[in-house]
Amino acid sequence: MENQENLALSLRKEMIQLNLKRMRTVAWTLMYISAIITFIHFGEVFFSKEERVMVPTYIAIHTVMFYINLAVLLFVKDKRIHVSSINIRKYEYILIGYLYMTILLITGITVMDVFYFNHAALYEVFFLVICTVFAVSLRKMIWAVLITVPIIVLSAFLNVGMTGESIKVMLPMSLIVPIGLIIQYRINKMQKQFIKEHILLAEEMTKSQQLSKLLAEKNSELTEQALRDSLTNLPNRRAFDNKLEQIVQQHNKPKALTFMIIDIDFFKNFNDYYGHLHGDAALIKVAGLLDEIAIKYNAFAARWGGEEFVIVSQHAQRFAEHVCEEILEEVRNLKIRHEHSPIADVVTVSIGMCHAKVLNLQHIHTCCEIADQALYTVKQNNRNHFHVKTVVFEGELCLPV
Repeated sequence: MENQENLALSLRKEMIQLNLKRMRTVAWTLMYISAIITFIHFGEVFFSKEERVMVPTYIAIHTVMFYINLAVLLFVKDKRIHVSSINIRKYEYILIGYLYMTILLITGITVMDVFYFNHAALYEVFFLVICTVFAVSLRKMIWAVLITVPIIVLSAFLNVGMTGESIKVMLPMSLIVPIGLIIQYRINKMQKQFIKEHILLAEEMTKSQQLSKLLAEKNSELTEQALRDSLTNLPNRRAFDNKLEQIVQQHNKPKALTFMIIDIDFFKNFNDYYGHLHGDAALIKVAGLLDEIAIKYNAFAARWGGEEFVIVSQHAQRFAEHVCEEILEEVRNLKIRHEHSPIADVVTVSIGMCHAKVLNLQHIHTCCEIADQALYTVKQNNRNHFHVKTVVFEGELCLPV
C-alpha cells in the first residue's frame, strides 16, 4: 500500500513538473504573439483612417495576456521548479489557474470575433493547442469547456440568431471541442503511462544498482575471507603469495627485502598436553602479536602454515634483527604457560631470517627457502633465538655473504 502511495505521489510530481515546463513554452509563445498583436492594433489606432470600435478591447485583453505570461516566465523558472510533496498543490493551482485565465481571455477575444466577424477560429485553435500540449485530467479541462463554450455559443445566437451565420460558428466548435477533449484524454493517459513506466524503470535500476553494490561488497568480503586464515585472521599463504607478486610488479630494480619465518617452539608438545583448543588460543595470541608488530613497522605478516608465520619487510638488515629481538621478547611476555617445553616454561618462538636484494619472483622464493634453512639452524641450536642469512643474487645465482 505504501509503495502504491509513493508511486502515485511520484507520478503526480513528474506530471506537474512536465506541465510547468510546457507552461513556460506556451507563455513564451503567447507573450510574443500578444506583443505583436498589440503593436499592430496600436498602429490601427494611430495610423488607420477608419477606427474600429473593438480595437481598444483587443489591446486591453492582449496587454493583460502579455503581463500574465511575463509573470509566469519571471516567477516559474526552470531552475527554481522543484516539486515536492509540500508544494505540489501550489504548483497545481498555478497551472490550472494559468490555463483557466488564458482560456477565459481567449474566450473574450473570440466573443468579439463572433460578434464582428462571425467566427471562433482563435478559440478553436487555442483549445486544440492546450489539449495537445498539456497533460491534465479531463475532469479539470471539462470545467473550462462548460464555462467558455456556452458563452461563445450564446454570443453567436445573440448576434445573428439561429441562422446560417451562427451555425458557421457552432458547427466547427461542436466538432473541434469533443476532438480536443478526446486528444486531451489520450495524451494525459499516455503521458501518465510513460512517466509511470519511467519511474518504475528508475526504481528497478536503483534496486539493481543497490543489489550490484551489495553483491560487490559480498564478493569483496568473500575475497577477503579467502585471503584470510580462518583461525588467526592473518593473511594466509595465498595472500602472502599475492603480496610477493605485488612487490615484484612495483619495482623494476633490485629491492632490499627481509623475510622472517617464525615457528612456535615445541608446539606439538603444547597441543598434546593442553589440547587443541588451548593450542588454537595460543596461535591466535601469537598471531595477534605478530600482526601488531608488522603494522608497527609497516611490514606484512601472514600465517605460513601450522604453527609457522612469516613476515616480509623492506627494512635494512640491522633494523630487521632488532625486530626479531622484539618478537622473541614480546612472545615470551605473553606468558602463555608451556610446561612441556624443554627450553622454557612459557611459549617461545624461533626465527629464521633472510636478507637480500631481490629482482624477480624466483629471487623471492629462493629467499623464503633460505629463511626456512635459517630457521632449521635455530632449531638445531636450542631454539628461542633467531638466525640471519644474507645472500646476493647475480643473475640466477644465489651467493651467501
